Amino acid sequence: MSQTKVEAPFVENSRPFRNLIINGDMQIAQRGTSQTGVANNSNEGYNTLDRFALNFYGNEGGAATVSQDTTVPSDTTYGKFSKSIKIDVTTADTSIGTTGSHALQQNIEASFLHHSGWDYTNSSSKITLSFWARSVKAGDYCVNLQATDATRYFVAQYTLVANTWKHVEVVIPGNSDLVFNDDNGEGLQVRWMLSAGDDRDGATAGSWYNPGSDYFQSTSSQVNFFDSTDNNFFLTGVQLEVGDAATNFEHLPHDVQLQRCQRYYLQPARGTLAGERVIFGLTYGGDGSDNVFFTFDFPVQMRDTPALVIGSSGGSVGSVDYTYLHRSGMQLYY
Repeated sequence: MSQTKVEAPFVENSRPFRNLIINGDMQIAQRGTSQTGVANNSNEGYNTLDRFALNFYGNEGGAATVSQDTTVPSDTTYGKFSKSIKIDVTTADTSIGTTGSHALQQNIEASFLHHSGWDYTNSSSKITLSFWARSVKAGDYCVNLQATDATRYFVAQYTLVANTWKHVEVVIPGNSDLVFNDDNGEGLQVRWMLSAGDDRDGATAGSWYNPGSDYFQSTSSQVNFFDSTDNNFFLTGVQLEVGDAATNFEHLPHDVQLQRCQRYYLQPARGTLAGERVIFGLTYGGDGSDNVFFTFDFPVQMRDTPALVIGSSGGSVGSVDYTYLHRSGMQLYY
């Protein structure tokens, strides 16, 4: 009986769930596909696409619209994409405060790094961050990795040509000072810097460092993306993987990617009315007191005990008794 040898190219990039970034192809947007008026303390943070937050540090000014967009690279070398995240400046901030900055950010759980297979205290062991970026505003941009448990930063710089997609690949070595706890806390912040003030732009690219009291987040040539309402920024195809080279983007089925996002944020199914959510309940006690008892099981175990937001339609909601609420489900009545 003849046998056929399977050569290496057939199993190349076959490692499942190698991407430590969630929703890097910008497919999931549980909160909605567009949010206007994103500014300091106004719709700041997570507002549209899951796991990607626009943050205004140091009470920095300016405002933007954040949206899911169909502008994507035509180059399919690393995979084909259909969605991107778009940051569109609507209120300019022409003078960044000394301790201010703007950044698009994803936080990665510490245990994900701890169990990734990356020998992160060994400088010979590498992880690679890759992504596609585009902006109207040409110039130098920085991506900043912050290892929270060890308080160590790493900055890489890349240069964009106006209105041109660029595939960025950053190889990051381990470091003897790195620590990633085996828990569900914040392990690594990945920040795409959009501006940095004079006290935040003194980093040297290419190596891990102790940020000290200055908390340098970028190099001195980082552009101020927020300096004009003509500016927009696109990002897609984000992947962070163990190894010293970028591989093709790991496309996951939509339902799998949704479940990964639901670990951090969950919206139950919509009802028949616009914006309505559905949880089925029973009247409590039968005494005419209008108390209602609800049980809801989360589809996935959430990262931590969630904060529950209860809305109402056409009237007020009474006091809520959180009889039981944790990462797997909830029981409550009001």
